[in-house]
Amino acid sequence: MEFIPDYRLIGVRIKRHRLSLKLTQETLAEKAGIGIQHMSKIENGNTKLSLPCLIALANALRTTVDALLMDSVDVSKPTVIAEADSVFNDCTPAEVHVITQTVNVLKKSMRANGLSDKKQ
Repeated sequence: MEFIPDYRLIGVRIKRHRLSLKLTQETLAEKAGIGIQHMSKIENGNTKLSLPCLIALANALRTTVDALLMDSVDVSKPTVIAEADSVFNDCTPAEVHVITQTVNVLKKSMRANGLSDKKQ
């Protein structure tokens, strides 16, 4: 079975990390040793990126390749949980409650509609 990564989602993650570090595309491209046009195409999911390029971007962003690929890797649950934890970090108890309830409703709906590999 051949797997094709979702380059759009990888680009979204790269952009999110770049913005969290307050870097411009040009600055990130320079740190990773790639051209600005290539950087733009990567963030927009309009190009495939090589493993060396992915590693260079992860290093420039001070993150892991797993964090950038987490939407494409089946066993990245710890990384997803860490990201969720960072979402909850600055939430009030009321916000945590509403978000948790929303996620539970979404999970039940996904399973009921066959969008998950688990059943209710």
